Amino acid sequence: MATPFDQSLKLLYPTPILKHQFEDMEDVNQALGELFLQKEQEMPQWRTGNAQRSNIGGWRSAEDLANWNDPNINHLVQRIGQAVKFLNDARPIQSTSPMKNTNIYGWANINRNGQYNSMHIHPGFHWGAVYYVCTGQPEAGLDKNGVLEFIDPRNAAGAMPIPGYEFGQKYTVTPEAGLLVIFPAWLMHCVHPFFGEGERISLAFNISLSD
Repeated sequence: MATPFDQSLKLLYPTPILKHQFEDMEDVNQALGELFLQKEQEMPQWRTGNAQRSNIGGWRSAEDLANWNDPNINHLVQRIGQAVKFLNDARPIQSTSPMKNTNIYGWANINRNGQYNSMHIHPGFHWGAVYYVCTGQPEAGLDKNGVLEFIDPRNAAGAMPIPGYEFGQKYTVTPEAGLLVIFPAWLMHCVHPFFGEGERISLAFNISLSD
């Protein structure tokens, strides 16, 4: 039913998060998983030391995936570029000088039992992204096992919650193979410890825009 207020509501300070499940990436994911496990063996120095940023344990490659010249990585980066274009086209305020060029920098993460990523942001970039290649076999019955978690960046937002709104709430994403998540790079997030068998392999990206 129409009301006098239909055109009066303004969503102030929206925080866009794109969460998209690709349904046709099984072969790509299998090839990427094999590639990164091989790279982990070739570059054991990235398990600790200067590879440890938000990573607590696990293995993290250098941030040069775009230079690996791998067709599966290139295919995924192309799809991420398409998603970023969608976000730019869907922005609520249309700019007279839209940023048309997308620069994507990526790295691989391998987490095993008990490993995680501490709370962090991606400074100096417009968007951050994560893509899940495989999720291992999480142990059942554990709350937030290996989930990606975002927090409301407004300090006072949870002081007096309003029913039906998500002020001050945390937003969690359960990893699935083929899932892409893109979010503002300034948004605080972490990855809870993964408990289970096998490897959880993900790709993380820093994305900058220019005109």
